[in-house]
Amino acid sequence: MTTAADRSLAGAPARAEGALSEAHVLFLVVLALTTVGILMVYSASRTVDPEGAGPHALRQACFAVVGLAAFVVGAMFPYRWLERGPSAVLVLLAAVALLGVVLVVGVGRGGSRRFLNLPWGLHFQPSELAKFAVVIFLAWWFSRSTARPRSFLRGFLPAVVVMAVVSGLVVKADFGTAALIGTVAVLLCLIAGWRWWYPALLVPPAALGFWVTVYRVPYRWERILVWLDPWKHYSDAGWHVCQSLMAVGSGGLLGLGPGAGIQKHYIPESTTDFIFAVLCEEMGILGGLLVLGLFGVLVWRGGRIVRRAPDRFGFLLASGLVLVIALQAMMNVGVVTGALPAKGISLPFVSYGGSGLVMMSFAAGLLASVGRAGERTSPLVHVPTSRAK
Repeated sequence: MTTAADRSLAGAPARAEGALSEAHVLFLVVLALTTVGILMVYSASRTVDPEGAGPHALRQACFAVVGLAAFVVGAMFPYRWLERGPSAVLVLLAAVALLGVVLVVGVGRGGSRRFLNLPWGLHFQPSELAKFAVVIFLAWWFSRSTARPRSFLRGFLPAVVVMAVVSGLVVKADFGTAALIGTVAVLLCLIAGWRWWYPALLVPPAALGFWVTVYRVPYRWERILVWLDPWKHYSDAGWHVCQSLMAVGSGGLLGLGPGAGIQKHYIPESTTDFIFAVLCEEMGILGGLLVLGLFGVLVWRGGRIVRRAPDRFGFLLASGLVLVIALQAMMNVGVVTGALPAKGISLPFVSYGGSGLVMMSFAAGLLASVGRAGERTSPLVHVPTSRAK
C-alpha cells in the first residue's frame, strides 16, 4: 500500500484523501464572491429603467472571467521570481510611475484623478497595483540575507520612505486606499521584525498628514463629523451613510428578495462602495454573513498558507496579501455599517470595477502559488499509514 511518506517522497503534498488543496479552496471562494458580485451589480444598477442594469452586469461578468483567469495565472506563477531584487524594485517603480502619471493625465470625478484611460472604453486604477507593489517590495526587502528589520537605518527608514512615497501619491485622490496601504505596510513590517515601538515614531508625521489631508480638506473633515452623528446630517453629507444603514436594517434576517430592494434606488455608489448594503437589503443578514463567511474562509486558508510558507519571502508575501484582502473588506463593511467614516473603497471581488477585481484575483492566485509551494516542500497534514487487509 502506498503510504503518506511514499507520496511525500514522490513530491506530492500529503493531504487527506479527497481534501482540496489551498489553491482549490481559494479559487472556489473567489468564484463564489465574484458570482455574488455579478448578481448584486445587476440588481444595484437597476434604477428607473430596469433594462439599464444589463450592460453593468455584462461588463462585470467579463471582468470576472478575466479575474478568474488572472487567479489561475497568479497560482501558476513562480512567486520566487519576485524575490529577485530587480523584479520587486521594478514592480514598485512601475506602480510609482503610474501613480505619478495618473496625477497629471488621469480621469475621475469631482477633480479626483484615479484612473488612466485605456482602449475600448476601459480604465485602469494604478492604486490597485500600488497596494501589492508595496507588499512585494517589503517582503523582498526583509527577506534578503542582509536584512536588518530591527535596524533603524536599514529596517525602519527604507520601509517608511516607501510608505510615504506611495501613500503620498495616492492620498490626494483616494484617502481610503492610502490609509489601507499605510496600515498594511506597518503591520507587515511588524511581522518582519520591526521593534515594537517603531510605529510610535510614525504618530507625529501621521498626525501631520491627517491635519493636511483631512482636517484642512472640507469634504473629508465633514465625513468625520458625519460619522460621529450621521442622522444630524441626513439631508446632505450624511445621505450616503443613512441610506446605507436603512438598507441594511430593512433587509431583516432573510432580505426582501433578489432585485426587490427599495433603498438601493437612493444609495449613491450602490454598485461600488455601498454594494454590501444592497446585498444586506435583498439577501438579509444571512446573506451578509454568508459573504463575510467567505472572506473568513479566505483569511483562514490564507493563514494556513502563511504558516506553511517554505521560505521567508513566501511567508512575508502571503502575510501581506492576506492583510490587503482582509483589511479592505473590513474597511468597506465598516463604512457601510457606519463603524468607520465614509471613504471610497470597494468590497474585494464583489464591487463593480475591473482594475480592483483583476488585481485582487491575481493577488489571491499569488497567495495560492505560495500555498502550492508549501504543500510540495513541507506537508504538515499527517495521513495515517494504510494497513494491509
